[in-house]
Amino acid sequence: MTTWSDVFDRTEFGPAVFAVTPTHRRTVLGWAEAQDVPAVSNRDLYAPAVDGWAVLDGGITSVHPHSSTTPATTLPPGVRVVGFQALRLLVCELDLVRPPRPFPGEAWADVAELRRRHRSPDARLPSAVEKAELLASCVDGPSLRWVAATLLAESRALHR
Repeated sequence: MTTWSDVFDRTEFGPAVFAVTPTHRRTVLGWAEAQDVPAVSNRDLYAPAVDGWAVLDGGITSVHPHSSTTPATTLPPGVRVVGFQALRLLVCELDLVRPPRPFPGEAWADVAELRRRHRSPDARLPSAVEKAELLASCVDGPSLRWVAATLLAESRALHR
């Protein structure tokens, strides 16, 4: 059985930012593309091509491997999950062995509740579109750290 840590790695971009391992990127992107959630693509001329999907307390961001980038100032290509609830939902949807306990700072919600919220009309509100836009704006480390910290703070404020 595949465990969550076979698919996702912790990152230096914040406590709720997880990199998808290269062998599982296509699976995660396929899942994201099949969801009825806001998705935004950023195709600026002198920045990497980035896609973002809003999922629960964060979402998924993908920096395309064929983007013209300057390595010192941009994120390396890859797929990242932002948000503890987004990660939990993905782990369950991909039928992975779950983390045994909550992450430090994670607001716990059971899987049925995460699935219900993910499929609710609220998942497509203008605020979710803004979340997808924020995720698609993550072209470098500082922007990803800022977006992740902002979304984490918002999630914590909602779940107090």
